[in-house]
Amino acid sequence: MQNITEDYQKILEFICKLEDVDDLKHLFEYLDNFWQTQFATAPVLIFSKAKNGKEAYTRDFWNRGKDEIYYNGNEVEEMKQAVTNADGKELFYKSDKFENTIYTLNCGVYKTQRFYICFKINYEIADNVLEYFHQFMATTLKKIGRYKEADNLKSLVHIDDVTGLYNQRKFLLDIEYSIAEYEKLKKPFSLIFVDIDHFKQVNDGHGHLVGSSLLKDVSKIIRDTVRDEDLCYRYGGDEFVILIPFSNYEEANIVATRVLKNIKDETFTVEEGEGIGDASEFKLSVSIGIANFPKDAKNQVDIINMADKMMYKAKQSGRGKICSAAELIGTDEEGE
Repeated sequence: MQNITEDYQKILEFICKLEDVDDLKHLFEYLDNFWQTQFATAPVLIFSKAKNGKEAYTRDFWNRGKDEIYYNGNEVEEMKQAVTNADGKELFYKSDKFENTIYTLNCGVYKTQRFYICFKINYEIADNVLEYFHQFMATTLKKIGRYKEADNLKSLVHIDDVTGLYNQRKFLLDIEYSIAEYEKLKKPFSLIFVDIDHFKQVNDGHGHLVGSSLLKDVSKIIRDTVRDEDLCYRYGGDEFVILIPFSNYEEANIVATRVLKNIKDETFTVEEGEGIGDASEFKLSVSIGIANFPKDAKNQVDIINMADKMMYKAKQSGRGKICSAAELIGTDEEGE
């Protein structure tokens, strides 16, 4: 075990440098550099999961790709299992199964997600030092959450009036930013296009007030289904888009499947006074298309068109389904 006073001093100096950090990206960049340079760890891996419940899906959040270079499969699985089993009460988890000690540190909650930093190191860190680090991280994530809420108030120009989701203007800006991030950091991202099936019949048969009420309800399901870091937009009419940063087909399909199921399972109720005489119930389904950057496109226009094309393919194949560009590419390759 290293000198505890020395380790305390390292973390204290790190905290002083981060007083003004106000976003997750820079926080995690600094954390990665700090643990590697000051404690000689391998690059840190960061995972997130919903703060409530052990059944929540664990998602790779930072340094994907480096896990395959600096860690073996058993070490990564040990970290992910610790995150999956975590109840949020323990401040850290330690494993001595391998040549190096594996640490999984509870960093606290950002909005609805709890974050965990994982790394391996060739000595044990004092419990008191890790508890001190946890306190700093938990406070910092809350602070960043407050900064984010303030930013959201400033960005009402990018909010759709009907659904409360981001609008198409914000979507185009975020696509441009995501492509720039890929070019700098090689972070892929996925688009999910969601379109309500037979929605025109609802509007024509019951009026636009009913349609608007259902759009609000569908948008809430979408927003409640995805994670905080996933971005949701009303693209136009009855069409929605979800942008999933730093993701592949598998992760996008997990999100799309949940959205499809949650909307299908819901019974939507429109109360009297919203365009109809009595309260009425509706069952809805959606068709979903998935595309990934850079696998399916090299620019903004192409990635949007590909996701939209996959959504229409889902409609043509019977509605209430998910189609991804991965399936299309696979079919094309088989036919060559």
